[in-house]
Amino acid sequence: GKRYHCNTCQDFDLCQDCFNKDPKTNRGACTHELQAIAVDPDAAKERSGLSEQDRQQRQRNLLLHIQLIEHASRCQSNSCSSTNCAKMKNYLKHARICRVKVQGGCRICKRIWTLLRIHAQKCKDNKCPIPQCNAIREKMRQLQKQQQAMDDRRRLEMNRHMRFSTTGG
Repeated sequence: GKRYHCNTCQDFDLCQDCFNKDPKTNRGACTHELQAIAVDPDAAKERSGLSEQDRQQRQRNLLLHIQLIEHASRCQSNSCSSTNCAKMKNYLKHARICRVKVQGGCRICKRIWTLLRIHAQKCKDNKCPIPQCNAIREKMRQLQKQQQAMDDRRRLEMNRHMRFSTTGG
């Protein structure tokens, strides 16, 4: 398809359907000539770099890694039948003892902490054996409370401002 862009007005475009119905509709103050620009249907794919199939595969891999981190955290066996259990245990150990950490740019730590955070967002177990799960959940709760307090203050200030402006004072 196409989109129709005004090179004069800031941030003005019409989709092909609106332009075809009536090019003067929904233009507001814009009276300039619109330039037709071809829209690639695969543009969204190019922006993310992933096809839908690639995105679904990445999601499956992520879920498998979450399951593996959960298994490895609970597994007490030195000779587990899971071929990746020992690897994940080593990664978890690395995350505990690494001196570089995420802040220093350690890619292993970054990946492990991402998996731990994703797990913690969904976890409801108060006695979760996954490393740092409870701490991550507590940090997320604190951040959520801070955000709520900021939203409440903003709302209160807006209401105060509205009352002040309507009373003329």
